[in-house]
Amino acid sequence: MITILSKLTTFLFGIASVCCASRADALTYRLRGHRRSVACAGVVLALLGSNANADPPAFGAASAGPANEITKFNGTLKGFQRGMVLVDKDGGDQATVALPDNLASFQFIAKAKPAFLKRGMLVRFYGTFGPNGVPVAPITKVTLFQPVDQRAVTGHAREQFKPGVYSEGKDRGKQQAMVTGKYLIVGQLMNLAPNGMMAVQTGKVPVQVQVNPETEFEIRYNNLNLAQEGDAVSVSGFYQPPNENQVKAERITITTDRVYGEPQPNDKSVRGRGKRSQDQADDDKPGQDGADKKESAQTEVKDEDSIEKDGDEAE
Repeated sequence: MITILSKLTTFLFGIASVCCASRADALTYRLRGHRRSVACAGVVLALLGSNANADPPAFGAASAGPANEITKFNGTLKGFQRGMVLVDKDGGDQATVALPDNLASFQFIAKAKPAFLKRGMLVRFYGTFGPNGVPVAPITKVTLFQPVDQRAVTGHAREQFKPGVYSEGKDRGKQQAMVTGKYLIVGQLMNLAPNGMMAVQTGKVPVQVQVNPETEFEIRYNNLNLAQEGDAVSVSGFYQPPNENQVKAERITITTDRVYGEPQPNDKSVRGRGKRSQDQADDDKPGQDGADKKESAQTEVKDEDSIEKDGDEAE
C-alpha cells in the first residue's frame, strides 16, 4: 500500500512539474516578444528623434525644397493683370508681383490739393479734441482713401477703413463718446468751406474740424485707379529660388510726383510755351490786327484752363 501511494505521489509531482515548465516557457516567450516590441519601438523613436530638432519648412516653401528668400527692390510700374503687378526693376529685369494678403499693405500714394476733394469722399485724420468734441488745433494731415473689402484687411488697419471715432489712448480702436484726447476720425466728407471748416460724417457722430493752408492732403488708395505706367514702385516680399522675378509681396507702395487738384506740370509747361510763342508772334505784328489776335489767343488759353479745371474736378 505504501508503495502504491509513493508511486502515485511521484506521478502527480511529475505532472505538476511539466505544467509549471510549460507555463514558464510561455512566459519566457511572451517576455521575449515584449522585448522585441520594445526594441522595435526604440528603433522607431530613434529614427524619429533624429529629425526632432530639424527646422520646419519656411513660409511658402515646398516640403523638400529650399526656404523662401526675402527680396526688396525698386522699379517702375509696367502694368497690372489678374492680381499681379508688373514691375520693371531698376536692374533691368521685369518682375511679376502677387498682391499682399493684407490689402492695407498695397498702396498708391500721391499728394492732393483741396480742389481735388469732393463731397462723399472718404477721409481719415488724427486730431486732438477737448470736451464735447471741440478740436483744440487745426488738422495737420488729411488722408483720402477708397472703400475696401473688410475681409482683406487685418488687425488695427480695419479701423482705418470703417467710419467712426476711434480713441488713441489705452482704449485704442474703441468707438466711444469724445472726451479730451487724441482720436482717429474716419468718415465721409460733407463739406469744406472757404474758411477752412471741414465737416465729416462718421456714422452716428458728425465732426467739424479746422484746416489751413499748411494742412497736408494725401491720397492713399489701395488700388491702381490713379496709378500710371512709369510710377515709382517699392516691393518687399518673398520668392522661391531660383525664380527671383516671381514674387509674393508682403508690401507694395506706388508713388508719383503728380499732385491731384492742380494742373499737371507737363501740361502746364507745354501750354506755357505755346502761349509765349503766340504772344511773341502777335507782338511782331503791327497795328490793331496784331492786338486783336493777341487778345483772341489769350482768351483761347483761358478757355483751355477752364476746361482743364473742370476735368480735374470731374476726376
